[in-house]
Amino acid sequence: MTTARHGLCTILLALLAATMAANTSCCPPPISADMPQSQTFLSSPNDGHLRQNGDDGWDALKDSQAPAEVFDDLRYVKINTRDTVIYRGYLFFDTSSLPDSEPVTGAVLHIYSKCTGDLDDCQLYILAGTEDYPHMPLQSGDYALPKETLLECAHVDVGGWTQELAYRTIQLNNTGTTIDTTGITRLCLLERRDQEDATPPDPKSENELKLYSFEEGEGFQPYLEVFWGGPMPAGAVNPADDETGQQSPATAESNTSTIAINIAAALGVAAAVAFLISRRRKRSR
Repeated sequence: MTTARHGLCTILLALLAATMAANTSCCPPPISADMPQSQTFLSSPNDGHLRQNGDDGWDALKDSQAPAEVFDDLRYVKINTRDTVIYRGYLFFDTSSLPDSEPVTGAVLHIYSKCTGDLDDCQLYILAGTEDYPHMPLQSGDYALPKETLLECAHVDVGGWTQELAYRTIQLNNTGTTIDTTGITRLCLLERRDQEDATPPDPKSENELKLYSFEEGEGFQPYLEVFWGGPMPAGAVNPADDETGQQSPATAESNTSTIAINIAAALGVAAAVAFLISRRRKRSR
């Protein structure tokens, strides 16, 4: 019996070591003062886009001061330029819970692309909003874009995004200004021709990007990951994301749950080993 107990204890200890080794690669190390920390924010139900139509030419359309149509309850946000219509997209994130005492060191925008139209020459500009622009919820007058007061925080080529519907990661620049740690972070999304004032080549040209909005629900909503307390990890934006996509907040939460289950299993094995050792000691007395 003693030999059998020794064998059982050896097996349990081996299981414990294997479980702990498996968890070592997925469990985060203890947080230190110079280690980056992050928080994730889902977009607001107020995300949406503005549409402006016009037959008076490109210059009149892009600089129009007329009220635009507001779309903030659809399951997608649309960014598009044609010579007779422009769509401008807007995302809102309540980032007021970020620590005021820690400077933001990085931010990554995650959007789930839902593309239509000709994207061969489609590029996306993201501008940082201000406390006064755009309004939340959107107003028809927000189409009058104050470009001179909006800081550019990202510029990406989205021509290849039609290959697969997936989450895309976009690193934001000028985060000290872009991210509002006391209120709402507002992002304005423009297609390249709109931002660069480049007339579409012909009336049938369509440069359109659609991304899922808050209304599409869990697993598709735009979300913003903000880092502080140290440099943003190099792997926060993976170039391969354009091909493989990125985890949604729900997937990341599921992985966290799996880690917790593995840790609980390891603790259970440890408790069993301790129990058997205790029984052995009592019998030997």
